[in-house]
Amino acid sequence: MSKPMIGLPLCRWQLTSRDIGWFHLVGEKYIHAVTGFGAFPLMIPAFGDDLDMDTVLDSVSGIMFGGSLSNVHPSFYGDDHPGLGLADKPRDETVLRLLRACLDRGIPFLGICRGMQEMNVLFGGTLHREVHEVEGRLDHREVKDVPDDVAYGPMHNVALTEGGVLHSLFGERQIKVNSLHGQGIDRLGEGLQVEAVAEDGQIEAVSVIGAKAFAVGVQWHPEYRYWEKADYNALLGAFHQAAREYQVKKLQKSRVGEVA
Repeated sequence: MSKPMIGLPLCRWQLTSRDIGWFHLVGEKYIHAVTGFGAFPLMIPAFGDDLDMDTVLDSVSGIMFGGSLSNVHPSFYGDDHPGLGLADKPRDETVLRLLRACLDRGIPFLGICRGMQEMNVLFGGTLHREVHEVEGRLDHREVKDVPDDVAYGPMHNVALTEGGVLHSLFGERQIKVNSLHGQGIDRLGEGLQVEAVAEDGQIEAVSVIGAKAFAVGVQWHPEYRYWEKADYNALLGAFHQAAREYQVKKLQKSRVGEVA
């Protein structure tokens, strides 16, 4: 059997001033978080409505919605307040389509950082544009001018929801995670379950209630040196196991179709 193919949605950024200076990109650490578990990464361009969804969805056994330097455009959750930062509407449009399709087809997915925020927006939730400006919240942003292992090192504890997906997976009620985000969940989307909450009350992980397959989002970055931290490794491992199971079901279905 061939390796499971895991979709990685790309960001679309203009890196030069030329009209042809647009690039579709993904962080290398997300690629390693796919290949490190014996899967093959399929890069999904940020084509929005022009994306050939059937070709993508027929090819993948799971999708990892990774983080990015850009923010979800506020128009997608009804916020018209000025001041945005780096935006990427083509990615927003592409990912929201992919998330809906995954839920419909029962394709496993994992949302990381921006990916979790996109999940919340899909379900009608809203985002804090600047979590650190919310009264009582910690500063969850990346610490600058420090080595990677410090910036991506454990920063704060999160309490896991008793009986939730992550609690069942880790066997713990509390873990310590890294923190590199400016935006975060404000109003929780209807249809999502809170899986983890930071010490300041900020929602740090969610799952989709009644999903057909693995459908989890976390605000932290488990892809960074996942092999060094048991809970990061377990989370990615659970996602990839779900993808392998989906691949087997898809293969069995195709064989039945051939016999018929």
